[in-house]
Amino acid sequence: MARFRCRDCGKEGTFVYDPERFTCPLCDSIDVQFAIAIEEVPDGDPLLNTMKRLAGKDDDKTDDET
Repeated sequence: MARFRCRDCGKEGTFVYDPERFTCPLCDSIDVQFAIAIEEVPDGDPLLNTMKRLAGKDDDKTDDET
């Protein structure tokens, strides 16, 4: 389950992660924060792919410095 906190309606809670939804699950506001466990993000999600790519770049820098 992903967690959310909405600044418009003031509610927070959990919901099933949907990569197509960027609004509060209760009031549909765009002024919402999400916290998603990496296990909740489906394979192929652009966010997950970008994080993996950036992590790989950091690993390369560390290897070059030693």
